[in-house]
Amino acid sequence: MEYKEQSSFALNLEKKSHQPISSCFQCAKCTIECPMNGFQEHKNYEILHLIKLGDENTVYNSSTPYFCTNCKTCATRCPNGIDISKVLDTIKIKAKAKNRVPKRGENSSIFSELFLKSMQGIPLFGGEGRSYELLLMALYKLKTKNFFADAALGKELFKRNKLPFLPHNAIKIRKGEVKNIFKIAKERQEK
Repeated sequence: MEYKEQSSFALNLEKKSHQPISSCFQCAKCTIECPMNGFQEHKNYEILHLIKLGDENTVYNSSTPYFCTNCKTCATRCPNGIDISKVLDTIKIKAKAKNRVPKRGENSSIFSELFLKSMQGIPLFGGEGRSYELLLMALYKLKTKNFFADAALGKELFKRNKLPFLPHNAIKIRKGEVKNIFKIAKERQEK
């Protein structure tokens, strides 16, 4: 299946992600040094090709966007300046809005949602702009019902003081800045 002109799906993702998806010529430089290359269902350049073909089903059913760590290796390697992590983030947002998150991406989607909520501050705990790791992990475990999968790792993190019992306090001078950032982001997303 070859494309003659860009599909509406590709045009929409290009507009929402602010990335020149149509300029990808499949050089694979984005994938060669991607640290998640071995875990992806589709390689980065393959996802871009599927987008250009207008293959919405395959793109939304792929777990590839949920394995992206946003390390920006793809962006630094791309000769056409495409930041694929931004495209993958856009796919995740659209998939969630359409209730089309694939099974392999569910836990990642849940963690992302909880993390962003924790960045906005947690009632009684505060922490606006700072993550309270212990509560974040507890909420994640409750939501996924996967309570003991990494209990040994949690024990090690506690022993090394990497999972503090008490939350961090955000800098009081900047109170409200993070909430304002989230407000602006939500307004832009609704446009």
